[in-house]
Amino acid sequence: MAAARRRRLSAGIAGLLLALLVALPVAAAPAGPGDARITITSITPVVDGDGTATVRGRVSNTGSETLDGPRVAVVPQEAGSGRSDIAEWAKGDTPVSGTALAATTLDDVPAGGSATFTLQVDGTDLLPGTSAGAAWVSIQTETTAVHTFIGVHRTKEYEPLGLVWGIPLGLPADRRLFGHGEGRAKAWSEAVGPDSRLARLTDEPPARDEAWLIDPTLLDVPEEETTRTAERRVRAERATALRDRIVGSRTLVLPGADADVAAGARSGAAARLVRPRVADGAAVAEELGARSDVLWPADGLATDERAEALDDLHADPTSLLVPGSSLESDGFTATGGVRTTGGTPLVVRDGPLSELVAGLTGPDDVVLARQQLVAETASILTERSGTPRTVLVVPDRGTTPDPDAWEQLRDASGDIPWVTKGDLASVLTAAEDADPVRTPRTRTEIRRATTPDTPRAALLSKNRAQQISDDQEAMVTFASVRSDGRAWRRELVPTLHQLTSARWRTAPSDYAALQQQVTDEVALTADDVVVRSGDVNFFADTGRLQITIVNRTDVELTNLVVRLSPGNPSLRIDDDPEPVTIGPGGSHTVTVQASALAAGQVPVHVSVATPSGHEVTAPATLRVKVRPTGASIYWVIGGAAALLLAGGTWRTVRGGHRPRTADEPTEES
Repeated sequence: MAAARRRRLSAGIAGLLLALLVALPVAAAPAGPGDARITITSITPVVDGDGTATVRGRVSNTGSETLDGPRVAVVPQEAGSGRSDIAEWAKGDTPVSGTALAATTLDDVPAGGSATFTLQVDGTDLLPGTSAGAAWVSIQTETTAVHTFIGVHRTKEYEPLGLVWGIPLGLPADRRLFGHGEGRAKAWSEAVGPDSRLARLTDEPPARDEAWLIDPTLLDVPEEETTRTAERRVRAERATALRDRIVGSRTLVLPGADADVAAGARSGAAARLVRPRVADGAAVAEELGARSDVLWPADGLATDERAEALDDLHADPTSLLVPGSSLESDGFTATGGVRTTGGTPLVVRDGPLSELVAGLTGPDDVVLARQQLVAETASILTERSGTPRTVLVVPDRGTTPDPDAWEQLRDASGDIPWVTKGDLASVLTAAEDADPVRTPRTRTEIRRATTPDTPRAALLSKNRAQQISDDQEAMVTFASVRSDGRAWRRELVPTLHQLTSARWRTAPSDYAALQQQVTDEVALTADDVVVRSGDVNFFADTGRLQITIVNRTDVELTNLVVRLSPGNPSLRIDDDPEPVTIGPGGSHTVTVQASALAAGQVPVHVSVATPSGHEVTAPATLRVKVRPTGASIYWVIGGAAALLLAGGTWRTVRGGHRPRTADEPTEES
């Protein structure tokens, strides 16, 4: 019994010790690496060589335990070997080793709390011996970090770098904008209304260092009879505001609907759809005093073969807006305006800077984005510091950077000593006069050049382009017999045009739904207009045939042409009926005059067509049993004559064999 008590006691003590061993490490463990976050609230963009850079921020405790006296330090890091390393460094959050340029230890930070810090960095410690550049630094605690840059400027030993900020102005890839239903007016209000992103981007005319790339759809005001009042009002207000603020020399007008010119260069079917949209953009540009000859292929391809194909879409020779990756690298960043070996002017958008702008989600992003801008421009500057150059920043058409953050970043470029304001006109001129640069030629080179900047594949494939063309023809057919045909057609045409847009590359499901909706709406199928067929008796020399036509659509159909064609000469249709009108869901009986020429079974084929002759019903046949009245009489008369002849003959024969009576004389007598 004593042994049993000892065993129970030993087991209890062991359990207690095990519990303590499990609990103690948890209670004593410091906050993990993910439990602290550093936020930089301000930083000196560029410091004079003998000045001081100030870094302010806060350390937030996102864990459940107290952070014990976190130490915050600024630690320099050796710069990367190329521009591609800049963005990678800026994404990092891992502390680095090295001697701190400045450091401070904060008080304990409780769970859910934060503590602010200020660090002063002596400019002489940053990039010693360098006239201008960007120092790579890690602002870090023991467990987390923010990787960024501090600009340094000592002497002006360079030609300033020009920047032009391109602003794509287009519609989102939202099928509600051109679909049906209550959501359409709301979608337009969200896209172009007074509180929209577009309104914020264009609340003032473009500055000298800005360029608008505009889809002319935004300048359209739909007719009142084709749109609801709310949609028309918001679109008209935005179109008026844009026209008032456009500066022609700072504006590039895209093809209508921002048509996918890259797809148009790949297939004849797509080209037939895209070419008229390019002409639309050219007409608007001429009206505004702007340019329309700078085409923006969504796939970024800039080969001479591509340039030739795009020239075929535009009435005049064109320039191409392409990413820098479309050119064969020579180790230097391409300037905003160059030419291909074939002589095509290229307007080159800088990839890293364009991606930097595209990633702006709000004003909180601006501080670190500005520091990356410092590093990117410093890197470009040092490539050819003695050569005047201008680079173009254009976020991809599928991105939506925050307008306020974008404006703040543009304004912040004025704090960078080696950056100056460029302008669109000089970029376009440089493109026309530049020395040729090599563009990709082989499939491998093209794939390598376009993949990083290429959105999803073009939706305007050969087959889809043909479907849109078929839908256009079907629309014309249906409109010709609708009582509201003109207004209905005017409403649908813009939607068909919008299906050519490059914006759908980022929204294939919206594209597919919108195209299917259009196809369903424009198709007047054989089931929509029906001829009631069956057996008909026509027992007369002349008379009327009646055919019933049924309209199963929800609109009134007019100008329907009904034609009857007998299958053999026994029946003749004496006149064609006048075009008929049938209300929605209704029917109409058509009467025609006919003549019977002989008895028999006659199939009568009935067609219903548009005024142009396009048949809109399935084949229908009436089976007419023809029996002319005149022919019956002839048979009756003939039969009666035969009966009379037969009766006379019978009497004659019967009379010749009758016996003689006693008083009848004989032959001898």
